[in-house]
Amino acid sequence: MKSLNKIFLFFAISMMVVSSCSEDKEYAKIMNPDEVDAPSVTAPSEGEEFVLSLDDKDELAMIIRWDKSDFGIDIKMDFSVDIDVKDGDFTMPINLALTTSDSLALTQEELNKKLLELGLSPGQSADFDIRVKSTVNYQIEDKISEIVTVSGTPYSTIFPSIYMIGAGVGGWDPALAVEVAATEEPKKYYTKAYFIAEGDANFRFFTNPDWGSTLGGWDVFPNYPIEFLQPKEGDGDPNFEFIGTTGWYELWVDEGTGTIQMKATTEPWLYLTGDATHGWGWDDPTKIKWVGHEIWEGDVTFNKDGYFRLFEQADWGPVGYGHDIITTYNETYIIIAEGHGDPNWQFIASTGSYHVLVNKRTGTFSITAN
Repeated sequence: MKSLNKIFLFFAISMMVVSSCSEDKEYAKIMNPDEVDAPSVTAPSEGEEFVLSLDDKDELAMIIRWDKSDFGIDIKMDFSVDIDVKDGDFTMPINLALTTSDSLALTQEELNKKLLELGLSPGQSADFDIRVKSTVNYQIEDKISEIVTVSGTPYSTIFPSIYMIGAGVGGWDPALAVEVAATEEPKKYYTKAYFIAEGDANFRFFTNPDWGSTLGGWDVFPNYPIEFLQPKEGDGDPNFEFIGTTGWYELWVDEGTGTIQMKATTEPWLYLTGDATHGWGWDDPTKIKWVGHEIWEGDVTFNKDGYFRLFEQADWGPVGYGHDIITTYNETYIIIAEGHGDPNWQFIASTGSYHVLVNKRTGTFSITAN
């Protein structure tokens, strides 16, 4: 049947072209779809190398060009531009774009993202394959180009955090260092932290939680909120002094511009809501304590065969999640709640008290019996 459809399509197109050109007697040569060549990649060249840089992320990285298949008439074609590891079989390719054009331009940031998805290691050159697949319609088989192999060196998009140490954030002990988590932008950090105004409320920043990795304070961050921070007088180091009201604050740090921003906030509890804990409501909710950036820990009393999920506020929104975000958990204790429209868990162990550790950054949920 598919062959008959091809033949019918071929003759139907032929008749339309003949009819449309009958006045000037110039007839197009309609190609049999089975005899049409696949698209041909003309750029980049085989073996070309692409070294990507975060500093140039908005610059052009690569232009892929190809010659379209020639059916003898102007016919709409859709193109899928894909990459795979060298000598891969393209059963699970990374798609760069779907387009009707005969070229594709990628910035350094766009190409870098795709190479990382492909599994290439930051800072290391590796070969990868490019191909172009053309589609006309379901009656004509897709045409797939020859593979072009090039090499690429992606850059890392995972950046290290920085830390605060000092009496103003908990104490002058590296074990008490407060992580200010790296964002997806270099030298930009964010967290929620508890600041203490009583006593000697000084602190400064470090690149690691140890004394040998000091980053600095007012010398490195001259743009700071004067209602919350000031230089600490009499210290031999460039420490800040916290002068706001003791409590929780959101903190944004931009090392590139030397800027600190702060805003008072509420304590960032994580709420476990459902009939597996206190019930589906917000009266006296079950909650565990923030112990690090997007890490919560505490003891919870669970009810066997009850259901629950997680919320970052004592309300249904804006932030709630379950097995859709936290993907690693011990199925001895919790399993996916079948038939639920929300990503709830079901607690299947015995009713009792359990110690819980939730790490949103790693997507893990640890439960141990008390």
